[in-house]
Order: sequence, then structure tokens, then C-alpha cells
Amino acid sequence: MGQSDDGRVKSASIMLQVSISKIPTEGLEVDEVVNRDVLALAAEELSIADNGSFRAHVERADAGSVHVRGHLHLNTSGPCARCLAETPLLVDQELDLFFLPESEALSEYDDEEGAELQDRDLVVTFYKGDVIDLGAVVREHVLLAQPMKRLCREDCKGVCPTCGADRNLPACACPAPAKSESPFSSIALLGTVERASGKNAR
Repeated sequence: MGQSDDGRVKSASIMLQVSISKIPTEGLEVDEVVNRDVLALAAEELSIADNGSFRAHVERADAGSVHVRGHLHLNTSGPCARCLAETPLLVDQELDLFFLPESEALSEYDDEEGAELQDRDLVVTFYKGDVIDLGAVVREHVLLAQPMKRLCREDCKGVCPTCGADRNLPACACPAPAKSESPFSSIALLGTVERASGKNAR
């Protein structure tokens, strides 16, 4: 298995690449294993414990377009943003994808067709030549499914700033950090004094 110029592991499988000219009239069934190698994911990008699956029906449509309807199932995981504990996330999605020739510009479509394309612009991909790379699209969906801030649980306590121990586990022996005084505390205190003075004046 080789590497690309940017250091990423190249895909070990070409099974998620489909030759458009070889798609039969009744369509093509795809049932492939999905893992880090197939998706060309580096270890630091995402953890994948087991092989997942991608099953789809691929069919040619008008004007060189290709319609792909399928299901993606993959167990992923990554570090919690607070305590760094490995946190799983199941990617289980129905995909409805459209591939159009790159030579076709959206401006060439009439208003009705253009509006339809705009409604589904998140699932439209343009291709060159005779091959569509389903692996690249599946990879994008897997990455987009990951949360911006991954948490093992909503009330995760994070790690101890002194020794780095996970605060969700039995507490470490480190003393609690001293609370820093807020720069607004003096303003709040002033307001409290003023309210107290007003009451006394009455």
C-alpha cells in the first residue's frame, strides 16, 4: 500500500470506483466493505474499530447523470474534547447522491431544472471522464457526520489541570485550583453596595 504526495494512505480498494459505461440498463448493485484504508483516512483523523459497509444501487439517468441510492453503516470514534477519552459515534445514513458531468454547467439548465438542482445541491457531485469515485463521497459523509465538539457525555468534567487525571473517574489528590477573581467582580460588588444603600435610605 503506497502513500500520496501529501502523506495520506492511498485507498487499498478500487471497488468504490464505478465505470459509468459499464453500468447496465437495470443499474448496478454495490455492496462493499468500508474501513480506514478504503476511505484513505489517516489515523489522526478518525478511529474506525471494525469494518463498516456501503450498499447502494447505481443507475444512469439523462444527460450523463448518475443516481446513487444507498446506505452507509460505520462505527467511528475519536477523543472527547474535554477528557480525551475515546468516544464512539455510529454513522448510519441513507445516501441519495447525484453525479453530473463536470462539463455540464448549472447555468445550462432552465429555471425549473436549476431550482431542482439547488434544492439538492448538498448531494450533487461533478465527475470527469468515465469513472465516479464513490469512496471519496462516502469519506466526505463520514467526516461531516462527526460532531464539531465531541463529548463522551454532556456533563463531562474534563481533566485535572495539575496532573491530567480524568475527573470523571475517582478524584485525584490534587487541590482544587484557586478561583481567579473576575474583572467584573468589583462592578458587581459596587452594584450590591448601591442597592444596600438605597434600602437603608428608605
